[in-house]
Amino acid sequence: MGSNQSLDIKNKEFMLVGGLLVVVAGLMAFFPTLDDSGTTDWISIPLVGFPIVVSCILLAFASQESRDRKEIIAVPIRLFTLCAYLVPRAISTALFFDWLILVDWDLMYNEYALEKEYLWIESIGASWHVGMDGLSFPMVWLTTFLVPVTIIMTWEEKDGATYHPLLLMMGGALIGVFVALDLFLFYVFWELTLIPMFFLILKWGGKDRRYAAQKFFIYTFCASVIMLLGLITLYFLQPESTGSGYGTVTGRTCDMTVLFSNANAKNMGDSVFLGKDMQNILFAMLMLGFLVKLPAVPFHTWLPDAHVQAPTGGSMLLAGVMLKMGAYGMLRIPIAILPDALVFYQDIIMAIGLISLVWGAVVCLGQTNLKRMVAYSSVSHMGVILLGIASMQPIGYAAALFMMFAHGIISPMLFAVCGAFKHHYHSMEIGSMRGMAKWSPFLAVYMMFAWMASLGLPLLAGFVAEFMVLIAYWPEYGWWILLPGFVLAITAGYYLWSMQRTIFEGGDEGHPPESLNGETPPDITLPENIGMIILAIFTVIFGIFPFIALGMMDDWTVALFEGVFNRGGI
Repeated sequence: MGSNQSLDIKNKEFMLVGGLLVVVAGLMAFFPTLDDSGTTDWISIPLVGFPIVVSCILLAFASQESRDRKEIIAVPIRLFTLCAYLVPRAISTALFFDWLILVDWDLMYNEYALEKEYLWIESIGASWHVGMDGLSFPMVWLTTFLVPVTIIMTWEEKDGATYHPLLLMMGGALIGVFVALDLFLFYVFWELTLIPMFFLILKWGGKDRRYAAQKFFIYTFCASVIMLLGLITLYFLQPESTGSGYGTVTGRTCDMTVLFSNANAKNMGDSVFLGKDMQNILFAMLMLGFLVKLPAVPFHTWLPDAHVQAPTGGSMLLAGVMLKMGAYGMLRIPIAILPDALVFYQDIIMAIGLISLVWGAVVCLGQTNLKRMVAYSSVSHMGVILLGIASMQPIGYAAALFMMFAHGIISPMLFAVCGAFKHHYHSMEIGSMRGMAKWSPFLAVYMMFAWMASLGLPLLAGFVAEFMVLIAYWPEYGWWILLPGFVLAITAGYYLWSMQRTIFEGGDEGHPPESLNGETPPDITLPENIGMIILAIFTVIFGIFPFIALGMMDDWTVALFEGVFNRGGI
């Protein structure tokens, strides 16, 4: 009986792998013929469609199995999940090094590399329009980097048959946001990212996971609805026209490139696209959705609850990439289309950024929960991005972009450390484990490294962005620069305080937490070690050689200022 059951399970595993190989072969066969011109679309199928389709197939397969069977098939599913996402990872890396196709990222404003467009909903002027530039490609590369690292880090997560496919879906949806050049497509992927994250928190979170998942969804979805109303208003206020890209029924288009061109042509001299009052209204509606996603004070309260309750993988992707959707959306849509409104709200954005920076750091000083402290530090770091935007300086925008990128590598390591602490010590209280350096030296080293990277230690990625923001801040706001500088000291204070209590105190033998019930404190596992060392290596690489990513960010920033602000006389 046992041998027959084992044979049946193996047959199902072979059927799963075989079916997935057939799907992959079909996609690869269809992939080169998507474009009539014969050029390959390196975005739609391999970076966006492939992860989402494979994720749906894996989830559908797992849903038909009993709980016992799910535990057995979890191993091949998570292995296939990792291998599947190595496809987007390989393609993004190959595009960066020009192994697939020669890509020039030094583009003019509103120009995109690897741009492809396929008609979707002709009546409203919506299309599958994708492309990348110096704003989006670093985020695409970051996503394809973090998803496999997250899969490795959480290799032993329970119920992996559904957990790891959700990470795969998350990766595809996030890239969809960054490559979309159509308002309709952008919003579809924007909302799609909520679904896997909601279930990751709801099913794999802590004891208050239901509250945290609902709060996360309500905050972000309601803000997105206001943003949607702003997008719809923008859609109908644009002049009617006919031709390629315009809806046959509405006479309007969802094509961002067309909107950018029309707005840029109108924003000349004293002329203002849609008028200053309407620009101010639309800017506020769009920015609300993006500020909540970022998040910034006072819209930040969902983030600490979501992070504390989320599983390690969910927190890594939430902090590493999902929060950056807010800053990316600001730079992609309202700032490009509504520059006069940006000038009107400049000081408000600066104030929100400054308050977020200071408030997040001060609140960290009072936290006793390790993960909640790191969550509030993310709020503080998102304030740095807003300060870069409010500076209205090219170097400030480049600094904001690099902060998005650097924080996207450092913050997953912070939450990986927190997750390992929770997993091995069954506690998140700062000081519950004292003398960790003796019992868990690897975890202690990674904690020190991640904490130092987050507080902006020179030669690590975070320092470059913070230094650039301070340079950009001075010409516009002068001695107000002392306040962000003082916050850096506060940041060092709460990180050093938590390290002192957790790693070094406790004497020669240390004091393991009571939650271990007398057991010997363990060190991190091999998958956790692999994931953390990868994150640490890239934190150093981009700290010593920031120009690897900063070059294309500088090019995009210069193009934005020449194409939008300088031409508009702002």
